[in-house]
Amino acid sequence: MQEPSEAQGQTQQSGEAGTFHRFSYEATGLSGRRMRLLTDIPTNDAGVPQDLPLGITDVISSDEVVGPNLSLRVHPVGEPSQIAYVAFDQLAIYDNE
Repeated sequence: MQEPSEAQGQTQQSGEAGTFHRFSYEATGLSGRRMRLLTDIPTNDAGVPQDLPLGITDVISSDEVVGPNLSLRVHPVGEPSQIAYVAFDQLAIYDNE
């Protein structure tokens, strides 16, 4: 399993759940990992806003890898039945997860 890698030139940032950074679209091992939303209105690869609660900052990945459409299936923490597709460039991965 390849460890999610930091994109070139990206720095780490801190959030409520720890430090996070952007990751490559080639990253693997993403399923079950806590991720930080980097936008207030997350969209899928086509730019369609996704049905996630307002103000949400953290989600959990349901996909092992980024899909061919450059999106990941994610869900709010503790709500695995509320799936949304979010473009991978709108997400960062927590270092401690």
